[in-house]
Amino acid sequence: MQIISASYIKSSANYTQCPPPDKAEYAFIGRSNVGKSSLINMLCNIKGLAKISAAPAKRN
Repeated sequence: MQIISASYIKSSANYTQCPPPDKAEYAFIGRSNVGKSSLINMLCNIKGLAKISAAPAKRN
């Protein structure tokens, strides 16, 4: 699979606020500080799509 484009759309506190399910969606789960944001940025080849902490174990 090749990712052609990726963008942040919105955060939703409730599922009723989510965008319509007309595109593919992927979920990444795991403990904090395991590299989920780094993985998203690497897969999409877009630095800064997902925010990464300045230092490991640092809370934003």
